[in-house]
Amino acid sequence: MSLLNSSEDLDLNSNITDHLEYVMTLDKMTEFLSAVICLPGAFYNAILILLILKRTPPQMKSYAVYLLNFAFFDFATCIISFFSCQKVIFSGFSLIYIFYGPCKYVSSWFCYFCHCFECHTLAHSQWILLGSFFYRYSVIRGQTPTIKRLFRNSAAFYSMSFCFLIFYLFDIGDSAELLKIMGNLHPEYHYDDTSIWKNLVLSGNISMFSPITFISIMYMTFPCVPIYCAILYYRHNTLIVLNNPHLNLSPVAKGSHQKLIQALTVQAIIPIFWLVASGIYTMAQFGFISGPIPENITFRLMDCIPMVTPLVTIWFIAPYRDGLLKFLHTGSGMFVPNTIGTSIVDQTTTTVDTANNKQYILTQL
Repeated sequence: MSLLNSSEDLDLNSNITDHLEYVMTLDKMTEFLSAVICLPGAFYNAILILLILKRTPPQMKSYAVYLLNFAFFDFATCIISFFSCQKVIFSGFSLIYIFYGPCKYVSSWFCYFCHCFECHTLAHSQWILLGSFFYRYSVIRGQTPTIKRLFRNSAAFYSMSFCFLIFYLFDIGDSAELLKIMGNLHPEYHYDDTSIWKNLVLSGNISMFSPITFISIMYMTFPCVPIYCAILYYRHNTLIVLNNPHLNLSPVAKGSHQKLIQALTVQAIIPIFWLVASGIYTMAQFGFISGPIPENITFRLMDCIPMVTPLVTIWFIAPYRDGLLKFLHTGSGMFVPNTIGTSIVDQTTTTVDTANNKQYILTQL
């Protein structure tokens, strides 16, 4: 009997070891993916910021307000996400994050700040994306918003995310208590064993039902659905106007409709990363799914948004694409202001009136 019990203990220890090796392997992959996604994403957004500042034509100055919002906050998201590289541990009603990024060498509070800052920049970018679709819809309806108006819109969008950041920062839980909760609810991980995990850097919130945490979760997860529905609504209405045979545009502008439709389609796909990540987060938090894959994949999916967005912007906006391609081919021209994108705009159309501005903007987006 004692030999049988000993054999069962050995099998149990073997299973625990195999499981921990699997978890540790996924954690290492998460660290690798964070670097692969965030560092190139920061580089792409830095390039886009320079292109916006140096190659935005006068007719696109207003829309550049949203573009610069995208690029700046996506750049910040990539940098801060690389520094945090968080993994979510779904522990009952507690929100616990283990940090594997460079922030762990500073403090758990700094890691929590990085997490909160990343959440607030991601949320702001989604509101700006919605504003971007509304802008395009307004343009083809003959109502080009002014620079001042777009600045006000951006400030209004950011005020929501900034308030979220301030309140969420003050809801940090005690790391020792969070470790105890995590150890009790996930004994198979042996997170309290320093011989296995060394000194884990973790932070989070004791209860998701505390007022600040609950409101923060609502702000980060539920708005993505109505935002995405609104994006699809404006995309649909924009395509209806573009396909109108009575739309008074030049042959050059009409020839660019297909490119605009492609751009709208690609940009409408980008929020799916947020939608899927929010769905995984919500289902895991309420126990519908579990395991190390949902724990690791949630924020890596969100990291894809600020990496992909600048590539789409550069590719579909002619002055930025032409400037970057010229720089890559000849080593010059990237930072030379370009009044009109030569690859799309009819060079004989130079009158700066409302109709031509409308046509020009349509050909560049």
